[in-house]
Amino acid sequence: MSGALPQVDTMQDELLTYELRADHVAILTMNRPHKMNALNAGLCGAIVEGLRRFQADPDAWVGILTGAGKAFCAGGDLENMRLGSADGGDWVGAIDHLKPLFDALEGERKPLIAAVNGFCMGGGLALAHACSLIVAAESARFGMPEAAVGVPNFSYFDLWKTVGYRRALELSLTADPYPASHMLDIGFLNQVVPDAQLMPAALTLAARVAKNAPLATTGAEQGMKFTLHNPREAWAAAAPEIWKKVLASDDLREGLAAFAERRKPGWRNR
Repeated sequence: MSGALPQVDTMQDELLTYELRADHVAILTMNRPHKMNALNAGLCGAIVEGLRRFQADPDAWVGILTGAGKAFCAGGDLENMRLGSADGGDWVGAIDHLKPLFDALEGERKPLIAAVNGFCMGGGLALAHACSLIVAAESARFGMPEAAVGVPNFSYFDLWKTVGYRRALELSLTADPYPASHMLDIGFLNQVVPDAQLMPAALTLAARVAKNAPLATTGAEQGMKFTLHNPREAWAAAAPEIWKKVLASDDLREGLAAFAERRKPGWRNR
């Protein structure tokens, strides 16, 4: 799949670009390269607004989140933490903006692929982890360096469910950087590709998702998340609500008709 397909909509502000392509893929790019896309209140707010637009856009079926410059995201803005919050409160106020960001990522949303370039550290690692799938460049570096600067870890509540308890604890306690190959080995990543192939690979993966019924892929991820955080017994009660939109959709009828007629379905996201 080529990255040269025509764009149907583009939005840009100071901290985030939003590009909607003609193939129903939205690309959200963190645009604070001079700070390695470190998470301050402004960037977190821009990502939240971008995610809201992505979620509300009926023509956007799959998203890609990436970073401009030499980093995906270097984590929380330590300079903000050092100086305290903008209104002069204690330093904890400087990270209050992280909660709405991770609430938006962890709530019901369409499939979102992290395309990780360069550094992916601390809150940036948590940001990538909160996405549906992760593709990384070979040169990408990952870590949880908070302990090295005396900062507590705030955003790794369920990382151990992905990589295992011991691996997650090793990342946190050593505060060491790790190569993409290691993160692939422990199950954090879906793919590692040559640097020049990062966006083509992410777009190809997005196309593999976007070829399917969009309501069904969103429901599949919502269901997977539910089973990750809830006991099996709760699933029977939750499943009808999670799948309600899919079961009542035109796309369900179209998919069944296309299967019977041995043709490619024409999804309408409704």
